[in-house]
Amino acid sequence: MEKIGRNDPCHCGSGKKYKNCHQKINGESDSRKKGVMTVVIIGILLIIAAIVIFTTSTPTGNSAPGPAPAGKVWSEEHGHWHNI
Repeated sequence: MEKIGRNDPCHCGSGKKYKNCHQKINGESDSRKKGVMTVVIIGILLIIAAIVIFTTSTPTGNSAPGPAPAGKVWSEEHGHWHNI
């Protein structure tokens, strides 16, 4: 099949140029497909990002945030340092 140029007569016999007849119809469906694919790709990337964030995050417990400062002891019950 020979490629139809934008300014060639439309293949449907309407007498209009291809760009003013069937190219508009075909172009709209192509842009719709591109929009759907963009949304799908963004959705997949968001799902992957959420999985990575939730699987690599450390649980927030009441464990000491590091070595004890001088004269302090960690209280797991309260979640902060206490004086000795």
